[in-house]
Amino acid sequence: MLVLSRRINESIQIGTDIEVMVIDVRGDVVRLGITAPQSTQIWRKELWDVIVEENRVAAETAKHSASQGPETPQLPVSTFSRLSKIPTVHPDARKDREK
Repeated sequence: MLVLSRRINESIQIGTDIEVMVIDVRGDVVRLGITAPQSTQIWRKELWDVIVEENRVAAETAKHSASQGPETPQLPVSTFSRLSKIPTVHPDARKDREK
């Protein structure tokens, strides 16, 4: 972990497009200002930890549900469009090929 000391109105640069500036310090509370592209997701660490845990639980639940076998498999639309381009073979034609 990199540890830096900054005073109010001083900043650090992360990469080429993220800047973190110390806005205010009151006791043990530090206010930070973050300049980053709008596409950059910025989360408080305690919220990020909750999101990661919820995703982990959801993935395990989905994995457990999948192992029991879904009633009707759900395929993305793009899969159907690819499948529609595959030539179909009549079952009798397969038997002729095997002979």
